[in-house]
Amino acid sequence: MAITERSVETPAAPGGSGAPEPFATPYLGRTVRIVGPVENVDPNQTPHAKAGRGELGKAVFHWRNNTVSKDPLARVAYDTHAADQNNHINTFLRKGASGDINPRRVPVNDPAKMAAHIKKVARIFGADVVGIADTHPAYMFNGSYMDDKFATGGALPEDIEALARRLPYIIVAPAAWDYDLIQAHRHHIGDAAYDFTLLKTSMIYSALEGYIREMGYTALRNAVNPQAAALAAGVGELGRNGMIITEKFGARVHMYDAILTDLPLVADQPLDIGVEDFCKVCRKCAVTCPTNSITFDEKVVFNGVEKYKINWETCYKLRPITAEYWGQCLTCVTICPYTKPNAWWRTLAVQTLKRTPIPFRGVIVRGLKWLDDTFWGTIPRKRVRWLGYDTGVKPGERACTIPGCTAQHNTEGPKVDVPLSEMGFYMPLKENTNRFVKRG
Repeated sequence: MAITERSVETPAAPGGSGAPEPFATPYLGRTVRIVGPVENVDPNQTPHAKAGRGELGKAVFHWRNNTVSKDPLARVAYDTHAADQNNHINTFLRKGASGDINPRRVPVNDPAKMAAHIKKVARIFGADVVGIADTHPAYMFNGSYMDDKFATGGALPEDIEALARRLPYIIVAPAAWDYDLIQAHRHHIGDAAYDFTLLKTSMIYSALEGYIREMGYTALRNAVNPQAAALAAGVGELGRNGMIITEKFGARVHMYDAILTDLPLVADQPLDIGVEDFCKVCRKCAVTCPTNSITFDEKVVFNGVEKYKINWETCYKLRPITAEYWGQCLTCVTICPYTKPNAWWRTLAVQTLKRTPIPFRGVIVRGLKWLDDTFWGTIPRKRVRWLGYDTGVKPGERACTIPGCTAQHNTEGPKVDVPLSEMGFYMPLKENTNRFVKRG
């Protein structure tokens, strides 16, 4: 069903004629605009669901369903790649039935105070950013909701418009990836940062929905597109790389889920930290994407939404090719100028751009990008050593003679032929996209 400004209705105001009023077109900030009819996304047509059914080719199907990872951390962090799925915590979270709503409802006399309280609770549970949005039918999945396997979990209890009216608030509470670990993009270290934050996020939402039900209110997960909800809730802005970019953590947040609820709250407003202005100029994520999946071009209108559109299929089809060495690319996250340590100079840069009037931001952006290129480089290649892993440097350049070190970085002596399974493996940049499209 298409969602338009005229087709979605809300209850009429008390004392009115009884005719419901239409939902207004939602404002999602400067990085995304709804400009036409929005067709609600069917969860069965999302990438993971398609991969599980084999619609993305044989290589992706076998990687998704029949591959046991060579890395033990990956096996315990990614259920479909484990030797035994009972070694994965989400296996047990999925088996648990949803709890009942406590009939003794806690009264809420001040929604603003409750909003502040629920944010504190979410942070206690482990969330790094918390935002609240007004529910809108355009954010909803179409007629079914997704379980933790990104497949259809079951029919929604009512149609989209009725559900949006009955559960008028969305809580978004993502966790952030570890900054130092994701510097090891395209490596098992980066995979660990990604996958274990996913597990953490799942537990955060499980605890938060349980808390809301214990207060006597409804909590429904996986019925809302988390990116759309995050934009509306002021969690961040949408970057050229297709990632939600937050004020404190940049692009290193795990947008995994959201909770619909009837708990009385006060919604936040969309954020403006200059992402719209920066992404017009920067393009570092597009330059470094190994599959050319990130556009250099201007925004396009896709499904009624004006935004930068990534080619998710070429991005996704890279995974079975590199599965021996890494599973999650993360290069576009790591190279993003907003993804920096939470130091004073980062805060100063973001606040300066945020407070600069929009017509003058272009000058500031060019200066900040020059500083980023100068001090942080144009390609993320920081060496990371963690838990016995070592990313090393680019394969084949130089070899280390220090016992136990597998990185190739000495200046003299014969080259040491270190197997790729024992050293850092950064995939060459700018591979031919067709290579990934034709495989499978």
